[in-house]
Amino acid sequence: MSSGEIIKISRPTKIELIRLRRRLVLARRLHRILRDRLTLLVQEFYVALRKAYELRAKLNKLLTEIYSSYYSSLRIHGYEYLDIVSGDTAIGVEVVAFTRNAMGVVVPMLELRGTYPSSVLLPIELYEVQLRRVEFLETVVLLAEYEKTLALLGTEIARTRRKVMMLEKVLIPRIIRTIAYLKMKFDEMEREEKVRMIRTKSFLERLRASQQL
Repeated sequence: MSSGEIIKISRPTKIELIRLRRRLVLARRLHRILRDRLTLLVQEFYVALRKAYELRAKLNKLLTEIYSSYYSSLRIHGYEYLDIVSGDTAIGVEVVAFTRNAMGVVVPMLELRGTYPSSVLLPIELYEVQLRRVEFLETVVLLAEYEKTLALLGTEIARTRRKVMMLEKVLIPRIIRTIAYLKMKFDEMEREEKVRMIRTKSFLERLRASQQL
């Protein structure tokens, strides 16, 4: 057994063996906790992924409808007229950021705040755009929230998976091999002690026999 396969120990003792057994129990407990956390993180990731996919599809649909209404109005009224009347409907919005805890990961919560004035001068074709713009902006903000959440959860999943694999493939097997190595050493020392005792006993018996002659 090479030294790289076991934990380096300066002196093999029974106390060290007890410590290693306790360390093995703790390592296995930590491995179980991290593995369970990894499972929950992956579940949270897929929930966010499904939501982001739905929001992306909704956003694409909204864009299609908005562009369709806009270009219909553009063909009828021209760009200059639309530019003039749409100036009265400029919106003032801000995105307010909060945070929440998702399985120990701090992820963003974004909220859209602002005013959305309308204009009676807008062509009827653009009323659909006017009605949909708030929904569009809210969808964009919510999609940004979930996509950032996906990135943060993905990073934490990768980090947790590395810890699980390190415990599972490196640390726990190394502790087990070290415990087996120490037990083998102690068995070997015990056998040597028995042989020594037998030899000592045999020597003393021969010594007593020679003294009786």
